[in-house]
Amino acid sequence: MTVLLTEAELRVAELAADATALDAIAEALGIPPDEAAGLLETVYRKLGPAQP
Repeated sequence: MTVLLTEAELRVAELAADATALDAIAEALGIPPDEAAGLLETVYRKLGPAQP
């Protein structure tokens, strides 16, 4: 299965994978925290739960 993420979604996912706080993710991307949260929510939705 191929999942396509936008550049912004990929960057949010990379930062979140490094345990970066949401406020720091927003600051790194130059976007409001609520937009960063929305992007992260989209990433979770697109990737779905991890499969064993």
